[in-house]
Amino acid sequence: MSRDPQPVLLFDAECALCRRTVRWLIRRDRHARLRFADLGGTEGRAVRAALGDGQPAPDSLIFVPDWSRRLEGPWFLRADGALRALALLPGTGWAVRALRWAPPLWLDTAYRAVAAARRRRGDAATTVIFRPAEQARILG
Repeated sequence: MSRDPQPVLLFDAECALCRRTVRWLIRRDRHARLRFADLGGTEGRAVRAALGDGQPAPDSLIFVPDWSRRLEGPWFLRADGALRALALLPGTGWAVRALRWAPPLWLDTAYRAVAAARRRRGDAATTVIFRPAEQARILG
């Protein structure tokens, strides 16, 4: 019996930019392939613990391509995880292919710069509220 893997993107639910990004992804994910989970939630903490000593900071994005194997990996962090999640959306292949040409160090540097800027701005999660249909795509 074959089963389709359930990809999940873990994100910082306390971050308004992250919440806006999740809303953007949900709107474009016409086939509802992606699910989402809070990095600070029970499942998010379990995945971060499974990463071991090299675990990302709580504000890092983690893409888990198969949620049923979330504690075993593989896991994709920051820019690599974002690109893998983006690749699941219809019509984004060209953008993902173009960004894959950039060195991973550049992509992660850009990712970290955006993360640092949003922390300095002090984004508050209260500015972005998920609608019920969006909330249904977010695990526990």
